[in-house]
Amino acid sequence: MPFFWLALALPTLLLLQRWIHRHLRGVAYLLTGRMSWAVLLYAIVLFPGVLLHELSHWLAARLLGVRTGAISLLPQMQKDGVLRLGYVEYYRSRSLGPIRESLIGVAPLITGTVVVLLIGFRIFDIASFTIALETASVDRLSPALSRLFTAPDFLVWLYFIFAISNAMMPSPSDRRAWPPFLILLAVAGVALYVLDRQQVIIAGIAGPAATVFGYLALALSLAIGVDVVFIFVIYLLEGLISRLRGVELVYEQPDAASSE
Repeated sequence: MPFFWLALALPTLLLLQRWIHRHLRGVAYLLTGRMSWAVLLYAIVLFPGVLLHELSHWLAARLLGVRTGAISLLPQMQKDGVLRLGYVEYYRSRSLGPIRESLIGVAPLITGTVVVLLIGFRIFDIASFTIALETASVDRLSPALSRLFTAPDFLVWLYFIFAISNAMMPSPSDRRAWPPFLILLAVAGVALYVLDRQQVIIAGIAGPAATVFGYLALALSLAIGVDVVFIFVIYLLEGLISRLRGVELVYEQPDAASSE
């Protein structure tokens, strides 16, 4: 069940984030009137997430014994039209291998998920809210909603979830080593099948895998809920500013942004 929950939540979140990245830059352009300033404002809004993203790459590389180079948190427009919000350089020696490189690439998703869950559980008490939904108990749902919306600094923590979740997804360069890593997993799976050990391995990892998928799906679902709120706000802002300035934005092609 957690796997199907995750399979539904992930593409939903990616679709919402694509809309958010495009229209957030659009609102920034309407406010500033200059593309360079719009990019800067857009990057400032997502800065907490970009900072966590790049620090996650750097920390993962250091823990795995990979030598790192420069780190940047300044937005840069690439030749292919992709806006790069930040990057961390690390040295791809022959000894790096697809496993370590894949772990470095997925690090922002792991840390972003952990931070989102910490905010959800510690600040918003989503555990009580989830239990109330599962039991369909009105008596539990009312106080759970009250604690959710009366949490200290509610809007601040909501913004942090928005900024972090919209910058934690691995970029194309982060996923560069994933195909070789998946090939290694496939080879290992075939070897286990030939040795008739697949049932033992599956039984051993089924429980932990369900727990990991469940927490990841919960974090993505929380991010979806927050993104829906911000989509409504961005939509209203874009419409209001467009009317005040007498202009209308036309999005001819999808915008792209990434942290590497």
